[in-house]
Amino acid sequence: VGGPIDGFCSGIGTGGTITGIGETLKEKNPDMLFQIATVTTNDVTDPYKGFTINAGLLNGVSLKDPVITPEGLVGYVCEVAPSYSKVCTVFSPSLKAGGKDSRTSDEGVVSGGSELAINGKTGLYNLKRDCSVSIGDHIVTMGGSVFPAGLVVGTVSDIKQQVKDTSLYAVVEPAVDFEHLRDVMVITYYSGQGSAQSGEN
Repeated sequence: VGGPIDGFCSGIGTGGTITGIGETLKEKNPDMLFQIATVTTNDVTDPYKGFTINAGLLNGVSLKDPVITPEGLVGYVCEVAPSYSKVCTVFSPSLKAGGKDSRTSDEGVVSGGSELAINGKTGLYNLKRDCSVSIGDHIVTMGGSVFPAGLVVGTVSDIKQQVKDTSLYAVVEPAVDFEHLRDVMVITYYSGQGSAQSGEN
């Protein structure tokens, strides 16, 4: 079995590139299983840009399965029915994933919030004050029970101090273009799924 992916990025999501990234992921992680799905409904009442896809239990989709595009991490399955699923995105505070700076390896927790979501951003929280994270750095998942390692989250656009403690957090511009999101891929299985990782859902 291949090792974890350092990170991946591709072009605008279409059926072709979705299939292509699935093949690329499987080259590095041959045990990964995927389900391609289409966005059927955007929840206009959800400030965190949640949406519904046309794949569910009957397609092998399970609760908390990661959802991606060729650009990177979209979110995870937060509700599942036989023929459809609801996806919570990286803008949502319900999403919590171990994340790291791909350049410096500084670690934190990827999660969303209302103030960041208004501006189309997510965050990497719990960074140490002496971390080396810089604007322009790329953030990827660390791997664990919900998200495999190496999924691109986005690019650091700002660094701020957390209100409740002395740690820092990075404001992250998601890699995924949520305004034009149509096709996604659900990772239904990967090696290490279910193994606890600090900071995850």
